[in-house]
Amino acid sequence: MTTVGTVQVPRRWSVAMRVTTGAAMVAIAVMLVVDATHIDVLGWVLAVVMLLACGLSWMILAPIGCARYREYRAVVVAPVVVIVGLGLVWSGVPEKVGWWISAGAMTDAAQSCRESEDEWFGVIRTDRVRSSDGGCQFTIDDMAIVGGLAYFPPGTPPPDHGGAGYQPVYTPYEGNWHRFAVTMHDHP
Repeated sequence: MTTVGTVQVPRRWSVAMRVTTGAAMVAIAVMLVVDATHIDVLGWVLAVVMLLACGLSWMILAPIGCARYREYRAVVVAPVVVIVGLGLVWSGVPEKVGWWISAGAMTDAAQSCRESEDEWFGVIRTDRVRSSDGGCQFTIDDMAIVGGLAYFPPGTPPPDHGGAGYQPVYTPYEGNWHRFAVTMHDHP
């Protein structure tokens, strides 16, 4: 037991709060890694389930810690970790860092555009690399629809398929790189 003023904090409460905070930190770390590397959507599911469990635990422990033991600092750590972590994910920082680390390797691979499957370029995992539409497409697994990143040589704009069904739609990403997503239906 630790003592706060004249109130003793039971060891089990301190351990439970540390485990809750630690699990929240792991969940946020998983989110940051998944966002940076495009590993798998299952990582997001795992992280969200962990955060929900941590939130439930925190909602039980926090009022007890504040009311009985006056442990305000220990109670505040988990929400701060979650807010900062989710703010980083929401602002796109992990994806930008992942791209910064991987851009050189992906550009080198795009210039030769050798077809491959399930390959890592820097920290980004791709399902497939293939030549298409005059450029090189890197299909990324975590996209909810078929899509990823495409490289077009300098001076070569991506084609505009006019929104035709089952054709990629390109949007600028960085330099000669574009995001692409395949429209999975015909437009009337």
